[in-house]
Amino acid sequence: MKIQSLEIIDYPPIKNLKIENLGSVVIIAGANGSGKTRLKEAIVGTLQGNPAINLTIQATREDEKKDFLAETIEVKRNQQNQILNSYISSRRFGRGRYVGSLVQIDSQRNIQTTKYNPVSWLIADPDDQDTPSNFYYQGFTGRWQSFMDYIHQKVAAYQNNLAKEVIEGSDITAASIKEKFPHPLEKYKAIFKQLLNDKELQDISPVSPSEFKYKDGNGSILPFASLSSGEQEVVKVIFDVARKDIKHSVIIVDEPELHLHPTLTFKLVETLKAIGDHTNQYIFLTHSADLISTYYSTGDVYFIDSVQTGTNQAHKLSELNHGHKTLIKLIGENLGLFAVGKRLIFVEGENSSIDRLTYHTIAQKYLPEAKIIPVGSVENINNLNSVEEQIRNSIFGIDFYMIRDRDGLNDTQIETLEANGKIKCLKKKHIENYFLDSGILFKVAERLCLNTINPQLSQAFIESETKRIATDLLKLNLLQNTKEKLKLNNNFDIPTVKSLEEKDIELIKSEMITAVVGSVSKLATDLTQANLQTFMNEEKIKLENFLSTDDWRDKFQGKEIFSKLCNEVMKDDPLKIRQAYVDIALQEKPEIFQDIIDFFGSFKA
Repeated sequence: MKIQSLEIIDYPPIKNLKIENLGSVVIIAGANGSGKTRLKEAIVGTLQGNPAINLTIQATREDEKKDFLAETIEVKRNQQNQILNSYISSRRFGRGRYVGSLVQIDSQRNIQTTKYNPVSWLIADPDDQDTPSNFYYQGFTGRWQSFMDYIHQKVAAYQNNLAKEVIEGSDITAASIKEKFPHPLEKYKAIFKQLLNDKELQDISPVSPSEFKYKDGNGSILPFASLSSGEQEVVKVIFDVARKDIKHSVIIVDEPELHLHPTLTFKLVETLKAIGDHTNQYIFLTHSADLISTYYSTGDVYFIDSVQTGTNQAHKLSELNHGHKTLIKLIGENLGLFAVGKRLIFVEGENSSIDRLTYHTIAQKYLPEAKIIPVGSVENINNLNSVEEQIRNSIFGIDFYMIRDRDGLNDTQIETLEANGKIKCLKKKHIENYFLDSGILFKVAERLCLNTINPQLSQAFIESETKRIATDLLKLNLLQNTKEKLKLNNNFDIPTVKSLEEKDIELIKSEMITAVVGSVSKLATDLTQANLQTFMNEEKIKLENFLSTDDWRDKFQGKEIFSKLCNEVMKDDPLKIRQAYVDIALQEKPEIFQDIIDFFGSFKA
């Protein structure tokens, strides 16, 4: 299930708030006291059977459509909805599954004391027991105590199964037993390593339950409590959620940035998003300027205006005007942030915030200390490149780099641009050319449920349609490539006059006019009808050859192909498709973005 829309009225401090068409990742921001936590409480209470707000809940599975008796359920404030109540109470989750419900991670995550209770060796695997429907409705601190009891009991059950297999099994080789009974801690070790890449979680003993231990980069074994408070919090949150196979659920996180460095915040958010094969909906209630500025281009970032005017207090960040000075100032400060030790990476992109989200998501995995700053046109990138050394030397502790598209450049020009190591040109024509892998696009269609609306969306169909669109765009590619050549390679050279002091006015005028006439003559010679005809003939043949191989995927105008693919074939918002594509590709096929990953690796050196 997912929340499609919500409306809250007279629920102090909120007077009137309405949000519609919620996506898969929703960011809700606001000053202290604006009502973010109260909004979370209202959603949780409503799903528990105490409808404090109006909700539209959408089914995301076929089973849910049968339970809902429709595509959606309308829940009205102060009115019991028996269909929803029956559905929520029917949630029974065995074998560690948790499907179609709610998970709340509240801001009270500071755990004072954890008891390490004795393990009962007579109790079976705890995942064999049903999980109550309201398991994740409870406060986080109680769930952590439950998790520590669970993981020790889980390891005890694992050891019981090993012993039983040795006694009763027919194939009792070590390899066969380990394959049949994977160690329950391996999943958590992998998560721990992913979150804190220089540290390794150690095994635990159910004979003597105690806190986790880990090995640091120097090989020392240290107690879990020696981690920073932020590291502890991220591990606890992810372990808590990873305990169940959570799918098709609404996950609400209050202040994900609490106690965390921005890099850890982003790791927490990205790790949460990957849980459940991208079938869950996430609602983050936050003050984090970094999260806000990263996701605002999605159209699913909202600001709760604390001024109770009686009109809708929820404002889409993308639609804010100068009346919302506080949030605009906050965003401006974040986007313009300079900090010692940062690597600033300027990226080309007319849709600057969208491109920033793509680059930022990749950078957080491979160069988390980087700050991605979109600068619009390629002319701005070129201007930055010409003054980068002066800027770098004038601001202490700052180093910056640039990434631009490939349009209109030949190999010699690219080699010259990249000579100082500060600017990189994409290996493909545009950033959108990296979004044309039919396998990942098909998984995006599955994640966004596009193939349930249009069963035609198989991987083979997406592949053939992408090639068809590229073929249809042959003429546009010829025209655009010609324009790019003219724009980048045929500039009028403004002449200069040297030794000005030694010359009179008439000589200066004469030299200037002569130089201008020479520049015009050279430009006219370069741009003869014959030269232009030759270029366009050769370019047409080149483009046709690209279509006969798979090179069109890299060399054609990716912006146009991707836009038409989203609108005509997948029939959904290009931004949603692009965001899901990055998430899935980085998890399952990161080599798609290998060029960009390599750029970040070179910037790290």
